[in-house]
Amino acid sequence: MEVKKSFFGRSLFSDILSVAAGALLFSLSLNMFLLPAGIVLGGFTGIATLIKLYFGVPVGLMILILNLPLIIWNTKLYGRGFLARTLVGLLATSIVSDAVTHFPVTVTDPFLCALFGGLAMGAGCGILFVRGFTTGGTDLIAWAIKYRWKRLSTGNLIFLCDGIIIALAALVRWDFTGMLYSALAIYASSRTVDFLLDGEKRARLILIFSRHQEGICRMLLTELERGVTIVKGVGGYTGEAKNILFCVVKPPELYRLKQKVQELDPAAFVVACEVSEVLGEGFSHPT
Repeated sequence: MEVKKSFFGRSLFSDILSVAAGALLFSLSLNMFLLPAGIVLGGFTGIATLIKLYFGVPVGLMILILNLPLIIWNTKLYGRGFLARTLVGLLATSIVSDAVTHFPVTVTDPFLCALFGGLAMGAGCGILFVRGFTTGGTDLIAWAIKYRWKRLSTGNLIFLCDGIIIALAALVRWDFTGMLYSALAIYASSRTVDFLLDGEKRARLILIFSRHQEGICRMLLTELERGVTIVKGVGGYTGEAKNILFCVVKPPELYRLKQKVQELDPAAFVVACEVSEVLGEGFSHPT
């Protein structure tokens, strides 16, 4: 039976499941841990949380309003496909955060709320990132920075942006204890995001069979900034000489690679294999 593909380049069922799981974890983090403990995250989620605590405006609604300028900015960098995935991720997390608020609040200790709230937030965002969606805010700032410096860690960029925002918020509120809890939550979230995106040393080995090898090779070298090896091969049925592009990428880069290859050659044959460890430039190094 043929599996229907979504316009995001993945199966429709998998996209829906990932968005639902990511949005639910995002809402759980806010409504079960962070908001009850009064912990403010960085980014637009943190700003929206502050507005919620002081003025009662729904968090999801404020997140949508605050994100509009960054959405326009990133759309210019990444195109309409990125806009669609951003809107889906942003709308899903915002709507679910406002609609699903009846989680049981059984933990009130701020340390535990910061820790588990950060883990749940990172898991929700990481699931969305793996599928090519974003949740807005500092995620969009991180993606804009990664457009220029592709090898920077997404989790570290989010942590840096959020850290600057919570430091400013602490100065405004003059609450430095709360700042430490916020920093713990952001650190737990960013580490979880990086683990889901990169794992410890995971990677994907890619074999590409295409008649448009020059364009694909150039894309891998310039846009993904990954090395490519051309392997000589022979078709088993036709006996025709073929060149095979051999490349290794990190998990979050796989989505963009498949999109770009599909654009350059819809008939390309792509094999992606999971690799447990890669040592060398752009990956990990021996210890």
